[in-house]
Amino acid sequence: MEDYSPNKIPNSTRIFNIILALFLIGICFYAGINDVLVYPGVRGSGSVELTGMPLLFFCVALVSSAINAALTVIDHYDKRDNEKSYKQMSFYLNILSIFAIILAFGYQFIINQESVVVIGNVS
Repeated sequence: MEDYSPNKIPNSTRIFNIILALFLIGICFYAGINDVLVYPGVRGSGSVELTGMPLLFFCVALVSSAINAALTVIDHYDKRDNEKSYKQMSFYLNILSIFAIILAFGYQFIINQESVVVIGNVS
């Protein structure tokens, strides 16, 4: 049986992950206070404004990503032999983030979709 050696995360990576986690939480608070998050479009396409339920889904993605970034720092200071647990939790948080982002933009697309059938008086 091999002797266990805890992983060591470089100081620059830990600082970057802490700043990233705080930045993501800050975006989430900003969006929550203003009740809107504008995702800019590219090359002439319009921007997407996330409000209501899509904003909530996007905030779930931001928070889970921030937790995932913080997990790297926590894992560095945790000297127990549980790297497999941290990798598994990181994997599930990534899946949750991707799923929440897809839900946010998909739900926003459905809300803003124009009706195909127009019911009304035709003159």
